[in-house]
Amino acid sequence: MSCPLCRQRRGKRACPAKGEAICSQCCGAKRRVEIDCPPDCVFLDGAHAGAWERSADRDARRVGPFLEGLSEAQGRLVLLSLVGVTAIRARREMDDRLLLEAVRALRKTVETREKGILYEHQADDARAQGLAHELAELFEAKDDEGRPHAPADRDLLAALARLERAIEATHAEGESSHAFLDTATRLAARLGPPPGATARSGLIVEP
Repeated sequence: MSCPLCRQRRGKRACPAKGEAICSQCCGAKRRVEIDCPPDCVFLDGAHAGAWERSADRDARRVGPFLEGLSEAQGRLVLLSLVGVTAIRARREMDDRLLLEAVRALRKTVETREKGILYEHQADDARAQGLAHELAELFEAKDDEGRPHAPADRDLLAALARLERAIEATHAEGESSHAFLDTATRLAARLGPPPGATARSGLIVEP
């Protein structure tokens, strides 16, 4: 029987959370993130814990280098992006290619706007364009008095550029079509919104 999570590999580990057998790769990468593991699961400790630890190290390598040299505000925007992307992923079908195209289109739009020109760059894929709009909304919100709040274009541009490079680097690994999205999901689960983040009406902004 195939693993119910990836639908690709054979399920060999009895998962108490799912009530069926899953593959070892999904067990190692998705435990405590996409799987609500009970504390007494035998695969959480001992020799089986290594896959989770290796996954955490790999996630840090995929994102950490692209935070170097950013200001605190810019780095926080990258992390906010990961949390936002994870929320979007939960309600729509997407993969790394679509995310990359959307981030690239939004980055170009912000880059043009930062130069004083209002022009929306279009993604080739209509689905990516819709995703770009959702990404833009992550950084827009209103306070309790109805005043709009958004990060400075300079900071947002830097964050989007680093996010774009991180997705490109992960895609180049050739692991899977959603390797970066999986990394974003795991990091968002471990870290949660960075300190100072504000969420209103489902939108995430840099205060």
